[in-house]
Amino acid sequence: MLVQYRWNDEKLKKIWRKLYKDNPYLFPFSSWEYNEEVYSYKKIKPTTFLQKEYFLVYYNHDIPLMIMPLFIKKKTLYIFGENIGGPDNLDFIYDKNIRDEDIFSALRELREKFHGMKLMLYKVNERSRLYQFFKEYCNDKRLIDYQVNIELDRVCVKVCYPDDYDTYFHGLSKNARSNIHKIYNKLKKQDISMELKVIHGPFKDNELLSSLMKFYTARESERKNRKYDFFPFIKHRYFSSLTWAIQNMNEQYTFCLMLKDKPAAFMTGFATNFNEIVFPIVSMNSLFKQYSPGKVMINETIKYLQGHKSNMILDLSRGDERYKFEMGGSKHYNYRIFLEI
Repeated sequence: MLVQYRWNDEKLKKIWRKLYKDNPYLFPFSSWEYNEEVYSYKKIKPTTFLQKEYFLVYYNHDIPLMIMPLFIKKKTLYIFGENIGGPDNLDFIYDKNIRDEDIFSALRELREKFHGMKLMLYKVNERSRLYQFFKEYCNDKRLIDYQVNIELDRVCVKVCYPDDYDTYFHGLSKNARSNIHKIYNKLKKQDISMELKVIHGPFKDNELLSSLMKFYTARESERKNRKYDFFPFIKHRYFSSLTWAIQNMNEQYTFCLMLKDKPAAFMTGFATNFNEIVFPIVSMNSLFKQYSPGKVMINETIKYLQGHKSNMILDLSRGDERYKFEMGGSKHYNYRIFLEI
């Protein structure tokens, strides 16, 4: 049975948090806390003023098993938050032990409610229970009428590493090890001071956050051949659900490499339920590119986490830049799933 709730219903909040807790399939962008920031941001985004949302909970024998947070645009259903910048992964929120039969049943009820519309699911990661379901059953007779189509969305990269640094370092390619040695020797020879700043929890250093967003915006402008940074910077710094989440969420992590007491590279994101940190923002300051600050930052972050007995996988998220693989990265994938309902 599908039951519709309003966003501010305490029962929805309780169910959402319970389903998300300890769920190994979900990313932090599916947490209630992150979506609170998205909902707040929605109030100031003109294109979402008249947006119709549905927070649907699927029950089996009075037990809530899945939340479908959706919004409608031009007779098409999307996962809530898809049109608000920030999340690298989207998903329904479900019981980690949900059965295939329950997902089939929930889809049938969704079709009864929104028959004739399309359901477009973006940024669904390969480890998602939802992706696994559609991959297995996309050609099943029970889904024939839904005309399921699965497409590759984007390549993501994560870095896994062992307990001790020497084992990690010697597991890198010979060329990567040589390059890292050269970078550190160059920093030492030029007497460049180096420090790794680590911020865990709500990011309250407004001055540092502004500095990071300035070179993040500048780096973005380089890629897009954009001439002016003022308005994009204002948006990233002050009017972004992602930035608000960085400032407010307890599971926020930022690792910032400082060279000459100035930020040279940073990655900011959120811890998951499965010993991993997902970084939707990874950027470097072009003024320090001769020192390969992205590589040094990853290297120093791994040393830091190993030293604190916290071997958390570093999910560097979207983008398959070469330096990520040189530092031990491996690919994983996000998908788009389209259905006729």
